[in-house]
Amino acid sequence: MKTLNLFLLASSALFFSGASTLAGIKTVIDHNPNESATGAFKFKHVPPVSKNDAATKAKLTLVDGVQDENGGDLEKLHDGKAPAEEDQPAENFFFNAGTEGGRILLDLGNAIEIKQVNTYSWHPNTRGPQVYKLYGSDGKADGFNQQPKNGTDPEKCGWTLIAKVDTRPKTGEPGGQYGVSISDPESGLGKYHFLLFDMSRTESDDDFGNTFYSEIDVVDRNPSETSERSPAQAGSETVEAAGGTYKITIDTSETPDLTQWAHEKIAPMAREWYPKIVQLLPGEGFQAPNNFSIMFLKDMRGVANTSGTRIRCAGDWFRHNLEGRGRGVPRNGACRPAIRPGPAR
Repeated sequence: MKTLNLFLLASSALFFSGASTLAGIKTVIDHNPNESATGAFKFKHVPPVSKNDAATKAKLTLVDGVQDENGGDLEKLHDGKAPAEEDQPAENFFFNAGTEGGRILLDLGNAIEIKQVNTYSWHPNTRGPQVYKLYGSDGKADGFNQQPKNGTDPEKCGWTLIAKVDTRPKTGEPGGQYGVSISDPESGLGKYHFLLFDMSRTESDDDFGNTFYSEIDVVDRNPSETSERSPAQAGSETVEAAGGTYKITIDTSETPDLTQWAHEKIAPMAREWYPKIVQLLPGEGFQAPNNFSIMFLKDMRGVANTSGTRIRCAGDWFRHNLEGRGRGVPRNGACRPAIRPGPAR
């Protein structure tokens, strides 16, 4: 028997949008609430996370504020990867608990015509929403200050305010996935060399109001090469099973040599077998998860394990077992699951 394993969550998207107070700028906000947020990280109107946008090769600098040591570094903001789980600190950048937030500089290398800026976040509570101001500069203004600290008004030292973003819902729970897309459909956002994100915490009732930022994408109006990739090329695809009842995200972005194999072997296997496994799982009141992710990691030892809604697979082990044990992991002559089914949490 060829099997896999998984855990909990559901999927749907709630959309709301708002126009920025700045003329011509449109800010669109998508929100997937906790019960419908999945590792697929897809929104109804905001584009998916890009692996090949103008921010991919940009330099990011922490201008002010303190990075939380429990989170990922600034590289997480432009690595083209979204978290697989709702509370995955190492896959997000966030400021230290109890602080007021901070400022991040994004250096694009040269001035480009920016079509769109997209930001993404995910957390089950008050660290989900996004609150920030976005500034841009070509770096040529007199008195330009490339790294204005907190308390310095960027507009007085060579920066232009592009948009103000606040995705905190007026009612309901704040947790979930947020996607923000800032654009000017008529003329673009402008020609900028630098972008400055002035990020604020979402609340001060406790120490945990600094957003889990997952990704920042910058879309060039005149890209030198297309950023569009097929799921197999991008290293992440979502498989639907049982007519869309179940969704399985397969992530091979850390092990691109396994992408085609996973697309051809693991994806169809998951599509066929997961509904069958669900029917076989015992236990009164048990509810199998509708959505989960399978991640192949380059530095992981062993074979595989589960954590929340995520299955983690050791890329090197699977690389050496592609046609046999990689799909079933037999032991003592019998075929057994590589990852055993566990109860939903």
